[in-house]
Amino acid sequence: SEKEIQTCDCEKRCGALDIVFIIDSSESIGFTNFSLEKNFVINVVSRLGSIAKDPKSETGARVGVVQYSHEGTFEAIQLNDERIDSLSSFKEAVKRLEWIAGGTWTPSALQFAYNKLIKESRREKARVFAVVVTDGRHDPRDSDTNLQALCTGDVIVNAIGIGDMFNKQEEDETLHSIACDNKQRVQKMKLFSELVAEEFIDNMEDVLCPDPQIVCPDLPCQTELAVAQCTQRPVDVVFFLDGSERIGKQNFQIAHSFVENVAEKLTLAKRDNENMNARIALLQYGSENEQVVAFPLTYNMTEITDALAQIKYLDSSSNLGSAIIYASNNIVLNSRDRQRAARRNAELSFVFITDGITGNKNLDEAIDSMKKQNVMPTVVALGSDVDMDVLLKIGLGDRAAIFQEKNYASLYQPSFFDRFIRWIC
Repeated sequence: SEKEIQTCDCEKRCGALDIVFIIDSSESIGFTNFSLEKNFVINVVSRLGSIAKDPKSETGARVGVVQYSHEGTFEAIQLNDERIDSLSSFKEAVKRLEWIAGGTWTPSALQFAYNKLIKESRREKARVFAVVVTDGRHDPRDSDTNLQALCTGDVIVNAIGIGDMFNKQEEDETLHSIACDNKQRVQKMKLFSELVAEEFIDNMEDVLCPDPQIVCPDLPCQTELAVAQCTQRPVDVVFFLDGSERIGKQNFQIAHSFVENVAEKLTLAKRDNENMNARIALLQYGSENEQVVAFPLTYNMTEITDALAQIKYLDSSSNLGSAIIYASNNIVLNSRDRQRAARRNAELSFVFITDGITGNKNLDEAIDSMKKQNVMPTVVALGSDVDMDVLLKIGLGDRAAIFQEKNYASLYQPSFFDRFIRWIC
């Protein structure tokens, strides 16, 4: 079947697409919903086959993003950005967008998207789509005449309205205006979390790529993850391993085997300052003053394997806040000279393997330090008894960053493992 073919080493092609996502980054959205918007963009684009390797190429998808708040704050990932030549470089650019948290100038943002992204750089033979996500609130000082700025006849505009504002007739009309008065192109939902629901992503895939071509090589199929992972960009991954007595020795061993499996799957860097590929570190933590660096950020597989063979389970209590602060001071920074040990140009990823049951001391301070360091969190939450409030905190409010699995044995499941690797890469 088509779905099976796509999991082989085949390539999905949607023809020449120029797609611009226009996402609301105003205060009324909130940080969590802004994160959901970004994940929606990434999840949709990851379904669209190959990103154009060269922005001047006549084939492949090019994707731009405008995030908007009040006048003068619009930020864009341009359609013709030469640095974006793969899904991973696009994903990186989207993840770096920071919530603006100001007012809402939606009509001006639509005008900006048309003038600065579409008009200036669209490809002659490409189909052009715009996807607008809004909660319907916009500043009355911003002229409604620009609501149809994208309606030039050759841009297919999809408007997604989220929240209770669209129960009011005038806001409903606003949404239809954005979509160039085409009811088929308007989607309303109650919650931002619906954006990342599998069914809705499927729907968007059909909208943006209705007639995909599946092109397979002559070679036999390989699984998707047979290709090297985390190769296009530098990623420094710090694993936090819960060494509390709740976990139990057997689960602890499964967890550190998982870290080893991840290290084997990733393409590790060849040296500390290499401009691509992965390095990993592991911190086991227990009570407030119990943190053990099993190994610092390294690309050396032998060092990783040796350290994991010698790791001793703390069998202690749990204080995650102190562990995060300790890692910031002793792994992200070099504990000897206080210089940064994480690569400056690398995505810094913290992976927490925990149920979230932890002492709350220092947790807020730890979250602040993660935000300051632009950490990309991933939470692997195991078991049925988890503290979702804590998990959301350390996931910086991003539900999509929380992988909830029923037990530690799930870490061995290929379906989970593949999703996890794709997420951190």
